[in-house]
Amino acid sequence: MAAQYYDIQDSRRIFGSEVELMKFLKSLLIKDYKIYEMQNEKGTIVPYHAHAHTETILVLEGVMRLIIEEDIVDIYPGQMVTIQPFAVHMAAFPQESGARFYLLYSERGKQKLFPQQD
Repeated sequence: MAAQYYDIQDSRRIFGSEVELMKFLKSLLIKDYKIYEMQNEKGTIVPYHAHAHTETILVLEGVMRLIIEEDIVDIYPGQMVTIQPFAVHMAAFPQESGARFYLLYSERGKQKLFPQQD
């Protein structure tokens, strides 16, 4: 199991409401984080790659299937995954509707978005 390369959390438990999520995203922009709202269609494949920074993905709609190092992980609406620097990963979108998600990262390397992350 490659779980040391990623962490999955329930954004609804962390934020409680969409208003609180938006406040959080705004605070990240102030701290020079990059935030992208993305939509990928069914069948889209993002090839294997890695980053020198932590990457967090928050799924809003649909399902995102990730392979992170050796693990296959499905991320559902309301879940977010944080992928550690240099973890090799790829993404696919198996549902008919594809997926809509936020992609968040800081180019400053390993960053803790949430205090409970190790």
